[in-house]
Amino acid sequence: MNKYVIHHPQANVMNKLPASCCIPQDMRTGINYLLTTALLMSFSTISFVSIAQTSAPVKRDHKPAILSIAYFIESANNSINSLNSLLKKDNYRNKITTLNNPVNNELGFSLKNEILAALKPILDKVKRTDTKKFKDVIENFLGNPEENGISSVKKYLPVLGIFSTVLSLVGNLVIAERSITREDLNQFIAKVQQYFSQYEKLNTINEQFGIQLQKLVERSEDIKEELKEFLVDCISTMDKTITKQSLKNIQVEALVQRYYDPQKLQGWLDTARLKSDGLLYPFDAPTSAKLLTSGIKKLQKEFETLYSDNYKQLKELIASLKNTIPDLDEEQLARTNTEIDKLYNDSRQADVTNLNINHVDERMNTVCRIINANK
Repeated sequence: MNKYVIHHPQANVMNKLPASCCIPQDMRTGINYLLTTALLMSFSTISFVSIAQTSAPVKRDHKPAILSIAYFIESANNSINSLNSLLKKDNYRNKITTLNNPVNNELGFSLKNEILAALKPILDKVKRTDTKKFKDVIENFLGNPEENGISSVKKYLPVLGIFSTVLSLVGNLVIAERSITREDLNQFIAKVQQYFSQYEKLNTINEQFGIQLQKLVERSEDIKEELKEFLVDCISTMDKTITKQSLKNIQVEALVQRYYDPQKLQGWLDTARLKSDGLLYPFDAPTSAKLLTSGIKKLQKEFETLYSDNYKQLKELIASLKNTIPDLDEEQLARTNTEIDKLYNDSRQADVTNLNINHVDERMNTVCRIINANK
């Protein structure tokens, strides 16, 4: 009977298929579900690991930023100190102040000698007064104005004080001596007035210069205080164990030397284990550096303008003396003119060399570049 069995064409094919293909439909569906679930879980795990690795915090290198700030503070402090020193001890300023000394002849004449020369015709008519003693009083007063109740013109500035005192002394002499007329007094006043008027102009120039310089001194001290506040902020941010209050009464130079000297920081940063979970410098350090640099630049500009204006006014006064003062010692005036030129140029050179604003500007830019790149 077997030889009559008819074999279906697909029968041999079915016999050759893998056994898994002969698994019932329900079982195959269950296996597919398990495989799909496993693949999804594998994909989810890989995605989570990838995301976790991507969002892990990147360790920041704080060293370049801290050092750039330290070098900026060092440079800014040097510039502020240099400006403050120039404003207080400048040779140019000292020179133009002494020009108002009534004894010297820096302007081509001596106020003291001119007063005594104008007084001679009056003293020649005196009969009751001891002319030698009177002359000694005038000479002593003009020779030592500070020691005789007039503080330093105010160290060399008491133009109105000297003039009124001399007129008062001569006026009393006229009253005491009948031989001296009102006309004699008027001639004396007219002669000395031309000299006093020059000193009065110089007085005005120097007074304005002194007032404006003092304002710049005060502002330079304000900027120094702002720099200190920034430095204290940097120190307390870098070392949380140091409080701002503990640094309050320490000078900038001592703070830098003790806590923020660039060379010392270099060694400390090389060995310290710095945490990467927070900044070790103020977050607004770039802004603070920019504001401080701007303030120093503005002071320098005002310093240059102030000196330039004063120098111009002084040169105009010196030039006018040739047309207003008779018998002027022009050789002496020329020497004074040359000396003022030299001192003024020296001050300008000191400004460029010592203030070194370009250096401050460069270090400020370095702070901004490094910190912004590290964000």
